[in-house]
Formats: sequence, structure tokens, C-alpha cells
Amino acid sequence: EMTLWRADEFDMPVFEYDELLDPTSDANLRCIQSMLHHGAVAIEGCEHPGEEALRELADMAFGGLQKDPTRDSANWKIVGKEGATSVSYDHLKRLNQHTDSSIPPHGTPALALLLHYAAGTGTNTFTDGFAVARQLQRENPEGYALLTKYGYDAERDFVASRVDSVQAFNRGLIVSTQAPMLQLDDSGALKRIQYNEVFRTPLTLPYDIFPSWYAAFARFVELVHSEEFEKKVPLSKGRFVLMNNWRVLHGRAGGLVSQDRELVGGTITREAIYSQARRLLRERRAGGF
Repeated sequence: EMTLWRADEFDMPVFEYDELLDPTSDANLRCIQSMLHHGAVAIEGCEHPGEEALRELADMAFGGLQKDPTRDSANWKIVGKEGATSVSYDHLKRLNQHTDSSIPPHGTPALALLLHYAAGTGTNTFTDGFAVARQLQRENPEGYALLTKYGYDAERDFVASRVDSVQAFNRGLIVSTQAPMLQLDDSGALKRIQYNEVFRTPLTLPYDIFPSWYAAFARFVELVHSEEFEKKVPLSKGRFVLMNNWRVLHGRAGGLVSQDRELVGGTITREAIYSQARRLLRERRAGGF
């Protein structure tokens, strides 16, 4: 059960950091349910933001972070760098909408993404990709079907793409994928969007398919970044966002960021967050709620 939304329809539900860590509160379960229903929630009230606070929240409330094999720490940290070669670390530039783990270094792309500002302020952007996909299907059903059938060629060098990072990396890793950007479940319903333009490589589509596929692809990207669908959300120190990374695309508005901005986040597997929800549901039933 999901409520799909356009930019002017979405007010991100808000939860309190301390309540999510309180085992006597039902806020943890409601937060997970709300994230799965709406696609994204905000978490406020963290007095000591940073890497430890992120890991504590992930471990206690959402089943723990997914470990990236190329670095010792499970979380990532993005700090602005003058003259950065990667757009992720150049705060003044626009970062277009994307899903994290679009080229996963560890198997299945993470279901959830948890991020927050450890310092500074900025404006992040969010788009309900499922709402965009539904609009595309209405406009161009044949093109929508092509995006679900034919793969999207992409490749990432995990060390080269993080050359501006303040974190250390313990090994090299180059991964190539050809998964469809729009992925369906066994019943034919959309279950996952897997997209990041930064890593797209020359497409290996059949010549007769390419024009129609690319027209649908270009329209999807246009809708994702349109005022109709893209929601701008101001963020500041201590404010978290937990989002469904298979559904909601995110990015960064250009020029709306402080120089001291530090963004800390990480990914969570579907198994981890669903396991947490099942455990909490069982505890509620056992307690007679």
C-alpha cells in the first residue's frame, strides 16, 4: 500500500530521534511503515549528529547498515572539496536525481537509504519515482514497457568515483551492470527503480529498439526533474531522512548549501528493515496491542 505523490502534494512525515530509540514507544514501527507507505520520512531532534549517531539509529531502529566492501566503515561521508572532480563533492553544483547503489558493490541494491547533515545546511531534492513511472505509462505505455524489458548499461569504478572523499578505501572495485531501469515483480507491478546518470555507459540496445527506448528514457528523466514531481526539502544539522531507495530518487539543489556542510549516510538492506518491522509487530501482538 503506497501513496504516490507529486511535489506539491507531499509533506514528509516527521519522527523524533529519541523516540525511535525508545523500546517502550511504537514510533520505530510507525516510522518504518510510514517510510514504506509514503517513500520517505524525516527524523529530527538528534543532539549529537555524526557517524556514531547515524550508526546508532540504523542499528537500533532499522536493522543496521549495509557494509560496503571497499571501505572499513559501513557509512559514507561527503564533505565539500574545492576543485572536486566528482559532482557529489562539489557542493555548489546541482546533483541530479538518482538512486543510491545504482551499481551495487554488494549484490542487491539497498532498499533503504538513511542520511543526515552532521554539520551545515542545504537543500536536497526528492522525487517519487513510482509516481513518475505511472505518468510515463499513461503517456507512453509502449515506451514504459521497453524501459522494463531492456537493460540500462552502466559501470562504476568505486575508487575513482570517490577520489575526493575524506574516507579511506581498502581495495579497488569495478562493477558493470545491465539491469533495466524500471524493474517489475512476478505479477508485473513496478518494484524497483535503479538509475544514476553519472555511471551510464554506451547503450547496447538493438538498433530498431533504441529510438523508442531512448525517447521513453528521456521523458522519464525530464519528469523526474520537473517542478511537477521534484520536491525541494531544506535540511540542516541533525535532521535525518529515511527513504525507500527503490522508489524515491534524490539529489541536491545547486547553490543552496553552506560551506561547512557534512552529509553522512548509509544504506540498509530490505532483509534488515523488514526483519526489524516483523520483530516489532510480534512484540506488539505479544503485548496485547
